[in-house]
Amino acid sequence: MKTTYWLCCAIMCCWLSIVSVSANNDVAVVSLPSKTVDVYSTAAVVNIPRTRQFILKDGDRDYQVMIKLPKKYQQSSSHQYPVIYMTDSMYSLQVVSGATRFPMNSNIMQQAILVAIGYQKPSKGSASRIRDFTPSHDPSWTLSTGEAKRHVSFISNVVMPFVETNFRVNKQYDTFMGNSLGGLLGAYILLERPRLFDYYVLGSPSLWFDNKQLLQQFSQRFSHTPAISAKVFIGIGELEKPPHTNGNHHMVADAQAFCQILQSHPSAKTGALQLKLLVIPEAEHSMAFPTTAIHGLTWLFKRSI
Repeated sequence: MKTTYWLCCAIMCCWLSIVSVSANNDVAVVSLPSKTVDVYSTAAVVNIPRTRQFILKDGDRDYQVMIKLPKKYQQSSSHQYPVIYMTDSMYSLQVVSGATRFPMNSNIMQQAILVAIGYQKPSKGSASRIRDFTPSHDPSWTLSTGEAKRHVSFISNVVMPFVETNFRVNKQYDTFMGNSLGGLLGAYILLERPRLFDYYVLGSPSLWFDNKQLLQQFSQRFSHTPAISAKVFIGIGELEKPPHTNGNHHMVADAQAFCQILQSHPSAKTGALQLKLLVIPEAEHSMAFPTTAIHGLTWLFKRSI
């Protein structure tokens, strides 16, 4: 009986391995039935409309940058658009493009240019983002950390000028959007170069990094930052706290503490610095960003009716 059971299991595992879709398309095609192969080989590739990919250089590093233009961009030769700069391009662009398609196309939300900044090519995403998004060097990490300053310089000196030179940009609404370590990067920009962007959407910022070093910097320095005019949206999942987080980080408490520090700035008291914190019910770390993105961008760009 046991022999029959294990034989069935082995056959099932083999079948699953044959029909599973690999990241290598050639392998996937070879393993499909012949009738499916014909359909697959003639199918058109689906792309995000009005989106082009560029490779921009940061010294010896190459980065993929994808830019999506608004639906009405070609209808006018003079209209200028806000720009939403996003980290983690392959993830964020699909989420934000899909979430904003209806409200932007139906004029509920102000149309904007989407700029999604990817990772250094050809390194793996984890190595590039951990190095580029972290503001301090933490020797406890196996991967390289602490090059946020260089990456922010790349964004400000290469990416933003490229976009502004080649597209019709309204510089009054430059927006930064980042999630997780990308949210940490956005918080770093807000502390070190607060006037680089006008709007910030920070999803689940990883303020726990390096024993909350950046949060400590905010506590010590942010009140002395000159007057700031910005709108900052912070989104965090209700379940981003123990026991639901890796490392038992209490990211909800960190986000709340971060918001309180921002609220204590004189610019917040005058209304020049506007803040909104959204705790998303029943959401953990992997779920929170889509809700953060659409709520944050609606708060920033919704048209008055």
